[in-house]
Amino acid sequence: MICLTFDTDHMDDARLTEFLAAHKIPGKATFFCTRQFAAFGGTNHEMAPHPLLEAGADWTAELQTMRRMFPVATGWRSHSCVFSHLLARWLGENGYCYASTEERFGQVGIRPTRHPMGTVWQLPIYYMDTFDISRQVFWTGSENQPFDKKLISRAIGAEGIHVFDFHPVHVMLNTPHPEFYLSARERFRAREAIQQLRYQGYGVGTFLQELCDQMLAAGAPSLGIAEALAKYINSSAHSPG
Repeated sequence: MICLTFDTDHMDDARLTEFLAAHKIPGKATFFCTRQFAAFGGTNHEMAPHPLLEAGADWTAELQTMRRMFPVATGWRSHSCVFSHLLARWLGENGYCYASTEERFGQVGIRPTRHPMGTVWQLPIYYMDTFDISRQVFWTGSENQPFDKKLISRAIGAEGIHVFDFHPVHVMLNTPHPEFYLSARERFRAREAIQQLRYQGYGVGTFLQELCDQMLAAGAPSLGIAEALAKYINSSAHSPG
């Protein structure tokens, strides 16, 4: 199974409406939201909170605010994938079923794991665009290059749940590397036309489009994480051992 997920950092309703109109998602995606968006009206996508847990900040207030903002959400992902045992307990005690914060970049056959501290499940991330574009900064000299198409072909049809994580801002800008993003970020926030900002080569946006095209060709639509987890739990309950 494949789950397309999106973190809505730096998005407002106008930009998100533009994103949804320009990028057709094959199936149902999960959006981890920094705020409520009217743009999701009429869609069937799963929405969940994306809290910012900064050093020295009041985490409890942020967690409670986001819970009130998304009272029926069953999933959770923090900025920068901040997570801990105590957070796992808090999530379970406050009605969440899963978190998606653990990174397993490129690992095939990923399965959810039940966290030992509480009732929450962890849905690891198979691919994240920010990890990929940062290869050029942190993996200098490596043979691994960004936007490796094998990351797509290995995940489609593989056993397990493969969570892809994209940021609409990077998809819209077609970000190829961090320097490009930093040069365009403020112009994006100022609502400059995306046609004037978008990178014309191969970047995050073209990688996502290739992923979606291959999913459609394989008849493998995206599932929301909550739906994928439910399928996994139900299948595991009837599996030997």
